[in-house]
Amino acid sequence: MVREPEAIAASPARRRRAAVLLAIASALVACRPRVPPPDLSRDAGELLAQVRAGQARVQRVSGEARVKVDAKGMRTAVTVRQFIAAEKPDRLHVEVLDFFGNVGAVLAAEGGRFQLFDAKERVFYRGAATPENLARLVPLPLPAEDLVTILCGSAPLLDAAEDVEVRGAALVLSLGADGRAQEVRVGEQATVERSSVVAVGPGTAPAYSLDFDGFRPLAAGRFPGELRIRAEDPRVRLDLRWGEVQVNGDLGGVRFTIDPPRGARVVELGDEEHEVPNLFREGVPEPAPGSSPAHGPGGAGSPSR
Repeated sequence: MVREPEAIAASPARRRRAAVLLAIASALVACRPRVPPPDLSRDAGELLAQVRAGQARVQRVSGEARVKVDAKGMRTAVTVRQFIAAEKPDRLHVEVLDFFGNVGAVLAAEGGRFQLFDAKERVFYRGAATPENLARLVPLPLPAEDLVTILCGSAPLLDAAEDVEVRGAALVLSLGADGRAQEVRVGEQATVERSSVVAVGPGTAPAYSLDFDGFRPLAAGRFPGELRIRAEDPRVRLDLRWGEVQVNGDLGGVRFTIDPPRGARVVELGDEEHEVPNLFREGVPEPAPGSSPAHGPGGAGSPSR
């Protein structure tokens, strides 16, 4: 015979004891200190080598991302949709897409050369892949190698390992070089979770911080689905969130050097000053009433991938 009512009537005391035990167990878990992964070295040089080995696991990425930017000289923050492909050490291909999937601008860089096609104005710019020219992609003057490293989910690293400090569940690696200092927060699988670079003295590269989040598991390691760049001089706030992203996939169909489309005006970037548009001058436009998005990127009159 089933005696459920009596069992229920006798259970409040047991439930109270169980609740007390659960509260004690939860408190013990909460009080247990969070510690870094045991496989991470506490030696600065060895930890730097582990981080570099982790970075080497990602050589190329491609996919669509939403990028929000608020930077010096912009009237307001804008959000753009981009197709991005990057391959180490210095290959970049970025397309700015409108709501319908048409290409508004294309930036490409490889081997120290840079091209930017402004599809709206039908102007094709080309020259050296200087940090200033590449600032059309990230409004911060960084070399192509650094931009590729960031897009591949990690931080450019200074050369000299100086110290390691335990902070919560991660290790903080202190680096230095050429009068500059960097703090790198290292988490599971030697993944960079945060980096802060401090510029010391005039003429050095800009100070900025990187935050990586939304990590996705890889066959060996983790890849961040989100990254944030912050800088004060020049002021930059950039948030990138990957949609579909392919890590270490085939980039055979992507061109890292593009030619001027027929009929485009060509501007050679050299010693003379030229007004070159950045990729964030406009946000994603609203669709016209009754319109439907195009099938994909690669609008008419733009360089193909």
